[in-house]
Amino acid sequence: MKLLFADARLWRYLIAATGKFVEVGLLEVSSEGLKFKAMDPSRTALVELIIPREGFDAFEVSEDVKLILNIEDMSKIMRTAEKDDKIGIDWDQSSITFMFERRGVPRYFKLPLQSEATAEEIPELSIEYKNTYKVGGSVLHEAVKAIEDVGDVLKITGDERSIKLQSISDLGEAEIVLDIERGTLDEANVGNPGFSVTYGMEYLSYMKQPIKLADTVVIQADTDMPLHLELNYVQGAKVNYYVAPRVE
Repeated sequence: MKLLFADARLWRYLIAATGKFVEVGLLEVSSEGLKFKAMDPSRTALVELIIPREGFDAFEVSEDVKLILNIEDMSKIMRTAEKDDKIGIDWDQSSITFMFERRGVPRYFKLPLQSEATAEEIPELSIEYKNTYKVGGSVLHEAVKAIEDVGDVLKITGDERSIKLQSISDLGEAEIVLDIERGTLDEANVGNPGFSVTYGMEYLSYMKQPIKLADTVVIQADTDMPLHLELNYVQGAKVNYYVAPRVE
């Protein structure tokens, strides 16, 4: 077994979320750790999972590899993952094998690798933001769950003490305010108070379960800027999720 990670739920929920807007993903493994990246065809959303070498219970890699995976097929396999499963990954030149282990009983699933021609080049993003908020994953999950069904537009505004999420449609709107004084917001570092930006509500809904699993979520947004969510997990795992703003 090349890689062994303790919590299969993160993989299950992240791949399920990613499969709602992309067909193919790139898995990169090096001596530093693992990186999984995927971007939707419209280039609206980009997701990146990073697990450092130290985050694995077992890590045996002799050379750097790049593997192209079919997300729909991966998602079907990940649905079988249970709460107490560990997930293992092994591969050769033509296939990848996922192993789920619970109470000492392993289950193996093998998938063919996709050709490089099926994968779109995924850019490396490094964006400077003026506004950064930090919130608990469960808090943000409940906020998204509360407003997601009202509208198809997500409007984000904020100031030095709070961030407001609004779900808007022709029929009405719903809003949640996360506030430092009320304890629903952990930190706020704001250089552009009064900013306002809109996104597709569905793109936040897609990531609802990965958000719920996160210990903390860093939210970065600004007028006319992509939304950036940094989801932080146990064992040093991290997900970067970017969503392009809506063009009115």
